[in-house]
Amino acid sequence: MVKCHTAYTRRAPRVHRCVAAFALGLMLGGCAAQVSSPSAGQATIAARNPTVAFGGTSRFEAARFAGQWQTVACIGSCAAQVIYQTAGADALTRITPAGQQTYQVTAPGVLRGTDTLVVMWVDTGFRTAAVGDADGTWAAILDRRRPGGADRIAAAREILDFNGWDTSKLREING
Repeated sequence: MVKCHTAYTRRAPRVHRCVAAFALGLMLGGCAAQVSSPSAGQATIAARNPTVAFGGTSRFEAARFAGQWQTVACIGSCAAQVIYQTAGADALTRITPAGQQTYQVTAPGVLRGTDTLVVMWVDTGFRTAAVGDADGTWAAILDRRRPGGADRIAAAREILDFNGWDTSKLREING
């Protein structure tokens, strides 16, 4: 059921408010398609609602994001530790025990390689981050230290939820 917004539309009939809310939802869902990468015929089991628009954080800076991160919680397959190294002006290499991949920073918080990673949020001190893939199959809460700041971890969880991730699927990672 669509919850209708009434703050600015109290005089309009309820059905008009609901139709407007539904249309806005469809438009925002179209924006989410710009970040996603699966082909139209490809089926994936997503841990994220694909109709929820999401994008990279505007405060993203590759040089500040570079360094070692601890995975605090994740959805999907993830490493306990990950390193991001700068690889040129607009590129980062992601290093895990499974291997490494270089990503081009194509927009703030959007890293494109063979897959697309989206840094949805990072705190002002670049100590905690919420990251996920555009396919909706992997997301992680990263922190510079384990266990990390409880308030920042909670904020990252809220950001994942806001961006359509099923946070009930988050599992804690002990490094």
